[in-house]
Amino acid sequence: MTDVTGDHTIPTPAEREKLNAALAATGTETGFWDGHGRPAAWPDDIDHWQPETSEPATDQPGTQPF
Repeated sequence: MTDVTGDHTIPTPAEREKLNAALAATGTETGFWDGHGRPAAWPDDIDHWQPETSEPATDQPGTQPF
């Protein structure tokens, strides 16, 4: 299981370059995929990414989100 308690900041461009090289060398997936469904490196514009939602979350009190 992945430890999710660590630092959750987006890596700097220099850190992403090192991470991408290390992940490519070991065949580890980054969680990003290209337009053909193949594992891809961290995107260069990840710093500008914002989540897009078509509708606001409308969970009812006491219900689980999934």
